[in-house]
Amino acid sequence: MSRNRKTPKNAGNPKIHGTDSASRSSEGFTGLEAAIVLLAFVVVTAAFSYVVLGSGFHTVQKSQAVIYNALEQSSSSILVDEVMYIRNSTSGNIEMIRIYMRSPHSLVPADLSKMTISFATPEGYCNIEQDSPLYDNGNPPAAGKWNIYKNTGSDSGTDPILLYNGDYVIVLVHLPVDRELEPGDEYWIEVVQPLGLSMFISKTAPALP
Repeated sequence: MSRNRKTPKNAGNPKIHGTDSASRSSEGFTGLEAAIVLLAFVVVTAAFSYVVLGSGFHTVQKSQAVIYNALEQSSSSILVDEVMYIRNSTSGNIEMIRIYMRSPHSLVPADLSKMTISFATPEGYCNIEQDSPLYDNGNPPAAGKWNIYKNTGSDSGTDPILLYNGDYVIVLVHLPVDRELEPGDEYWIEVVQPLGLSMFISKTAPALP
């Protein structure tokens, strides 16, 4: 007596065996690849963010440096209030020029020892060197040199070569012997500072009183 046996549906098609297992394996690899791509994206994004932040911090620091430098330059500026003259008692020509200077700000005192002075007329140009010492208790400088004749802040114990806010100095320029000014002569004086704006004085020598 024979029994009827049911034939499996996929018995005649062996290629279908294991399809579910292969599909699961393929899905696993696809998920791993996506995780790797995501991880790489996160790493690249983090590195890019670090570069952007570093660039931003550098820009901020440079901006701060520019601002501080501008404040330092503006606060150490010197202004000229008045110019007076001292004549040679023998020739009557102008041999010394007194320049009254002050500082309009108080953030940074102006260091007068770093200041340079040049003198020019239509006949030529020359540098006026610093006298030594630069401040000599009201004594005039040697010919062809300049010094700090008076500093109103020196009486209060401050350094006489520094110009603070509220103080003024008298800078005495002793012209070279062969460059003394006659009445009506045009002349120019340039005062240059390492910080702040340079000053340019353009005047004509006054006539005899």
